[in-house]
Amino acid sequence: MLVIFGHFGPALCLHGPSLCCHQIIDIMAKQESLIKLRGKVGDLSFSKHRSRGYEARMKGGVDKARIQTDPKFQRTRENMAEFGTAASTAKLLRLQLHNLLRTFEDSTMRNRLTSLIHRIQKSDAVNARGARIFLDANSSMLKGFEFNQASSLKMLLGVHLDAVYDRLDGLATLPILEFNPQNDVMLLPGATHMQFTLAAAELSSEDVPPRPVVVKSGFVPLIGVHPMEILQAPLVVDDTKVVYLVVGISMYQEVNGEFYPLMNNPYNAMTIVEVDIP
Repeated sequence: MLVIFGHFGPALCLHGPSLCCHQIIDIMAKQESLIKLRGKVGDLSFSKHRSRGYEARMKGGVDKARIQTDPKFQRTRENMAEFGTAASTAKLLRLQLHNLLRTFEDSTMRNRLTSLIHRIQKSDAVNARGARIFLDANSSMLKGFEFNQASSLKMLLGVHLDAVYDRLDGLATLPILEFNPQNDVMLLPGATHMQFTLAAAELSSEDVPPRPVVVKSGFVPLIGVHPMEILQAPLVVDDTKVVYLVVGISMYQEVNGEFYPLMNNPYNAMTIVEVDIP
């Protein structure tokens, strides 16, 4: 094994003993060897990024104690505090929707949701920088969030899905207008049926947030006209809580009377379609 020398000091060469390798590693390097490493070797950290592949990173950065105390890093501390709060808020929402996410989320959902929550926090015009929080008044920014960015309700179905929430009786309603799957649905290879999901949930800062009320349609065959159908999810009325509505479409294959989710299906869609603020 050879050694790479650069202005950051020696680093391991991953190309093998038969190749000459002299290059400068500037913070991060891409592993090109057949040998893929993970973990730490000296001042090098090896990891695998989901899109960039295997990487080698030099140990560096500012000392943690200095970031925590030096006045020059005041803005850094403020950003870290707010991002930490955003991550905690996003985690509560994921926990609340956990059972649904298994069917609908993609690999980027966690980071995208945290980023959205962070943007909502920045809309806080009440608290000082570094102490801004997710305010109920700004929660309408959640509307339109896609739990699978590779798909959407509009892509799968050519009929508009407009869910509404009646705060007087606590009833969430999703009218599904009549449609012809052969004309109005994106037909996927192997799919024989589709299913609609309506979920109504209260935003909560509790450590264990209340579960959403979830209702599902029957398995709708992807042939023949599907008549108008209405899904309703009743919530216990609380005039102080923000309520958000989630609608999902998932695809299935019927085999001998059993319905199986499509394997490796990237197209199941779930969207926050409405946010009702008291």
